[in-house]
Amino acid sequence: MQIPISRPSIKRSDMDAVLSCMVTDSLGPGVLSSRLVRLVADYLGVTGGIAIREYPRAIKIAFEAMGLSRGDRVLLTPLHPSVYTKVAREMDIEPVYVDVNPENGCISETELAKLDLTSIRAIISFAPLGFVPPVEKLLETGIPLIEDVSQAIGANTANRRLGTFGSYTLISLEPDGIITSGGGVLVLGKGRKEVNILQKIVEPYQYDILLPDFNAALGITQIQSIERFLSKRKDIAQLFSQALLRTRHKLLFQPDEAENVYYSFPILISSGLKDVQAYCRKQGIETILAFQHSILGMGFEQGKHFPAAQALYLRCLLYPLYPSLTKSSIEHMQKVLTSLP
Repeated sequence: MQIPISRPSIKRSDMDAVLSCMVTDSLGPGVLSSRLVRLVADYLGVTGGIAIREYPRAIKIAFEAMGLSRGDRVLLTPLHPSVYTKVAREMDIEPVYVDVNPENGCISETELAKLDLTSIRAIISFAPLGFVPPVEKLLETGIPLIEDVSQAIGANTANRRLGTFGSYTLISLEPDGIITSGGGVLVLGKGRKEVNILQKIVEPYQYDILLPDFNAALGITQIQSIERFLSKRKDIAQLFSQALLRTRHKLLFQPDEAENVYYSFPILISSGLKDVQAYCRKQGIETILAFQHSILGMGFEQGKHFPAAQALYLRCLLYPLYPSLTKSSIEHMQKVLTSLP
């Protein structure tokens, strides 16, 4: 039994939708791409946006839409995806980092309060591993937000869904996501003004930066199934959580009344991370460091300046969790969790 860290939740209906698109001979950006944007925007409760092929390009467009330019400063954490720092540096925008909540990797309200924010032009609110950042507190700063809910679509603060707080919202649709189109990113605008700005920015670009209908066809069936996906992930996570409670290792935690979603199953390893990984590998279960592709993980910042982020980077392990896990796989994985070294 080999259980990979992630697997797209693709059913026969998804494949039929893609095949139907193929036989129309219309594979480039068009009606289906626009429909995907509309469905996701309606699900979140924002006005609309655009579908882009590449994550770096989508971030660049969001930065431009916010009016960011050379010398401007943006706030993010060391556990954000490293692509944010790469794009910022390419645009001569200065990243400013703040440490995280040690319980879940979200931006820390306590550390945020220590900073002088007068020179910050935008805050990038990322929801790591499906956990809900303190977005309502971030709004109180008066600084415009860009939200990235790639790992947390469907999560909420108990008052509103994530993705409705920022001027712009990004959702990656890569194969390891909660929903996938086989690649691509949605850049959504909160209101009509923001959507118009996005459309004006995209006009001069070549047509090939937009998400093709071929991919969008898959994304449409995925967003239509999102509540089922989220419910299945939650059910599996509850079983895994009960199993982990029998060990010395810890769960990450969502504070307050916010409701996170289960992008994967993160485990805070008490000690012997390599031993845990070796044991899981022997049992046919793939695990990875949760933040290996973060800004910290890719070496763009030094962990000694951000102790909470450093601790999570070194100790947080991802265990597979996705809707297509079979009953036998789940039972096997529960047994492995209860016997982790």
